[in-house]
Amino acid sequence: MQKNIQQILKEHALKAQRSEYDRSVCISAVSKARKLIESIAETSDPNEYRKVLIDKLTDFQQNYYDPDGQYTSGKGVLGDLLGDIITALKP
Repeated sequence: MQKNIQQILKEHALKAQRSEYDRSVCISAVSKARKLIESIAETSDPNEYRKVLIDKLTDFQQNYYDPDGQYTSGKGVLGDLLGDIITALKP
């Protein structure tokens, strides 16, 4: 599970670096999401871990706002990341 999540984070970090709009906002959003994900302890129950991870990441995405963006707040970048993680972690 962690291997899949790390691969998704890597892909989204690369997308953020190539962003044509508010690159620093995109990079920062993915970086902060990575820190959040890495702060969540993996449990012996994969379903419990999946739920906690998705709940915390969803809350983070919904409340995220980077005022430095001219075109984006970073919320959309996080939504894409969240969607890919949800898809990858489906049982």
